[in-house]
Amino acid sequence: MSVLKRFLQDARGGITPMFALAIIPVMGLTGAAIDYSRANSVRTAMQAAADSTALMLSKDASTLTPSQLSTKATAYFNALFNRSEAKSLAITPVYSTTGGSQLTITASASVDSSFMKLMGYPQLNIGTNSTVKWGNQRLRVALVLDNTGSMADAGKMTAMQTAAKSLLTQLKN
Repeated sequence: MSVLKRFLQDARGGITPMFALAIIPVMGLTGAAIDYSRANSVRTAMQAAADSTALMLSKDASTLTPSQLSTKATAYFNALFNRSEAKSLAITPVYSTTGGSQLTITASASVDSSFMKLMGYPQLNIGTNSTVKWGNQRLRVALVLDNTGSMADAGKMTAMQTAAKSLLTQLKN
């Protein structure tokens, strides 16, 4: 008992056991940051591919069946996304006409972890989606025109009126 008491009271070399205990969570958090960065890099590439796929399919989406849409979405996405770290890749396109035409591309995958698997997380699930909306909707325009005294010089008022009328004509057409 006296050996244990002396050991607990001795302050010499006390930093070594504390450092040994602290290094475990520090290394775990560092590894988690590395795994998260890898997964985030894959998700960023996945987002770019989903955005491009949605834009590419939006011009033909209304004429395609759901099966054709899914096939084309997968083909476009796979042509743009070439990250081998992504496992179990799934692409889901959804076309709807509620509130105007819209196409949503949802992509999901998993990335195997290197460090976090030691803490019980063998993979990180990632996902993203991209929505393209289009259609005819009324455009509301508000113009603020300066009609103060400073506009009276050098034909500014006439030029402003001409420009405003030209803008409205272009928007109407």
